[in-house]
Amino acid sequence: MSFQKSLLFLTIYAATVTTQTADLGPGTNSEAQGATAQVTPGSGPNGSEDWINSGIESDGWEAPFLSWDSLIKIDRETFYANAGKPCKQYDWAFQQAGDKNGIDPVFLAFIAMQESSCNPPTPGLMQVACSNHPDGQCTNDVARNTDAGAAFLRLQLDANNRNAIKVMGNYDGKAHGMPQNLDYLQQTLNGWVLGLNPYGDENWIGQYHCSGDCSRGHVC
Repeated sequence: MSFQKSLLFLTIYAATVTTQTADLGPGTNSEAQGATAQVTPGSGPNGSEDWINSGIESDGWEAPFLSWDSLIKIDRETFYANAGKPCKQYDWAFQQAGDKNGIDPVFLAFIAMQESSCNPPTPGLMQVACSNHPDGQCTNDVARNTDAGAAFLRLQLDANNRNAIKVMGNYDGKAHGMPQNLDYLQQTLNGWVLGLNPYGDENWIGQYHCSGDCSRGHVC
């Protein structure tokens, strides 16, 4: 390979790597293993994806502990001004459900973007399983669906000692071994909560890009 071709290859490689990182400047979460200041496909300020997904490729998912209150995140207005813009119209619902269930409304907006891109089809904005609605009936009513999502989140926070990884994994259904988006936790904890869009410009966030059964170590 000529020097010119080698230089061109290295330039293209460097450009590719650069487009798959985001340096947001908030530092790293001291409680999170493998945390990096930059968000990369497999890491970020709230921990590495390998750590967050502990056990997925062996005996099944075993959520490590990461305090909900330690999460590095952006505020609601910043989120609405950027990646979470589609959710701004539902801020009233997030505030209402958040106040009722003792949850920072911004977390409901993060989840809504991950679950439905804030474009609510049935089963609604928060994509809550029918069995987790108070009356057992799915609905795309924004207020009722958001309240159901917030109530389920509250239940998970109380049942799991505010372990952010366990709480978000359970919201995704990982505890039940259902076919999952194996990048869900990386996209949420190192994507949406930091104002990045894993479904848009930052679609490089995550290492799996597939679904799998988290209960028996089967990946894709």
